[in-house]
Amino acid sequence: MRRALPAVLAIALVVAAAVFFADRPGTVAVTWLGWRIDVALGVAVLALVLAVAVLWFLLSLLARLIRAPRHFAGRRRDQRRLEGYRALTSGLVAIAAGDARAAEKLHKRAELMFRKGRLESPPLTRLLAAQAALMRGDGTKAEGEFSAMLGDPETEFLGLRGLILQALKRGDDATALKLTARANQLKPSTAWVLQGQLALETRAQEWRKATQTLKQAVKKGAINAETGRHYQATLLIAHSRQAAAEGLARDALAHAAQAHGLDEGSAPAAVHYARLLQDRNRTAKGLRVLETAWARSGHPRVAETYDQLLASEAPVQRLKRFERLVELRPSDPESHLAAAAIALNARLWGEARRHLDQAGAQGPGPWPRRLCHLMAELEQGEHGNGTQGQMQRQTWLERAARGDADPVWVCGACGAETHGWEPLCPSCHNFDSLAWRTPDRREGTRAERIDILPPGEATILDPTAPAAPAQGSA
Repeated sequence: MRRALPAVLAIALVVAAAVFFADRPGTVAVTWLGWRIDVALGVAVLALVLAVAVLWFLLSLLARLIRAPRHFAGRRRDQRRLEGYRALTSGLVAIAAGDARAAEKLHKRAELMFRKGRLESPPLTRLLAAQAALMRGDGTKAEGEFSAMLGDPETEFLGLRGLILQALKRGDDATALKLTARANQLKPSTAWVLQGQLALETRAQEWRKATQTLKQAVKKGAINAETGRHYQATLLIAHSRQAAAEGLARDALAHAAQAHGLDEGSAPAAVHYARLLQDRNRTAKGLRVLETAWARSGHPRVAETYDQLLASEAPVQRLKRFERLVELRPSDPESHLAAAAIALNARLWGEARRHLDQAGAQGPGPWPRRLCHLMAELEQGEHGNGTQGQMQRQTWLERAARGDADPVWVCGACGAETHGWEPLCPSCHNFDSLAWRTPDRREGTRAERIDILPPGEATILDPTAPAAPAQGSA
């Protein structure tokens, strides 16, 4: 209907004009070079319309003829440009398929087309060249192409990403951090940029800057609130340690208190805070901090620190104190193992056996190695060097050799084991990647170190995956 409307209007106008001139007849006289022509008004108007139409047709035909060479050149240029982009597309597809030879061939073809003017700008050509160079192991060529991309605002961010990857691949964290900070200025809401900057700042132990980056990452949604809260607690512990090493006792204590307040069940936070309180002669409060952490996590390191804070008391008195921990977690084997160790030190064999039995010594097994060693110590201590004592001791030592390994701090990124907690893994330097668990020491179960941005699931250097879950608490 809409398409027919212009035709209907045109017909209506013609009919209206015909009726108008039919109702108003007349003649038009034309005198020229002695000739006189008398024509009806309607015929004259029709002749005039036809003359204008013919003139318009001739002028448009002439304009087309004039523009024809330009149109032909433009169409040919578009066809060549299309060929160039097809070569680029085919090259990127070859890279995705892992065909380095085809990618290199198509890159040379695209580069030739650019030189001949078939491509107006080289950004995609440079990207293809950089990727092809990476596939054949030419890092220098790739970095040169990525660096050239920094001069174009449209490709600057992509060039920075490539240079960051190359810097991390060769272990140059300082350069990677500078480039990541520049990328953050360009696109401050990009998740992998914020996560990568946080990881690099923590590796460099720049705790203040890392704290600000963490706040930005949580605000932009690059790290979820729960993980951000745990990261913040870990940063506060690291900052507190640094302040203590610099002799800033008040700042160290304040940061430790904040870390404990964020996660009262965190063994690292509670242990560190309690030790600082003891240094300031506030042992009673330190014990309360440890009791709170023990009630929530039951971590063995909390019990060890609790014992250390009571080192000045007699073993019997310490055992009475440890009953408080047992009351907080009466069904937890760790409570009874901790109390049994104190009882052994106090040579209270009956109390030690009672707690070890409640920890599972009378169970069917297998038994944890820690329990087995405590039982072996108990048999030797209670029965001395007699035959029965030695036989029982040997039995428990053999059970310990076959039992499950005791939990340790294990890095979720590289699988390294350590007996002491640190904000950074001592092996791969990933931030907050240590978890308290039983290690899996079977051959081939350890992960490789993750030290480049893409892709890795157990590190906050991953730009594509969500932020890794917190690993530092027990």
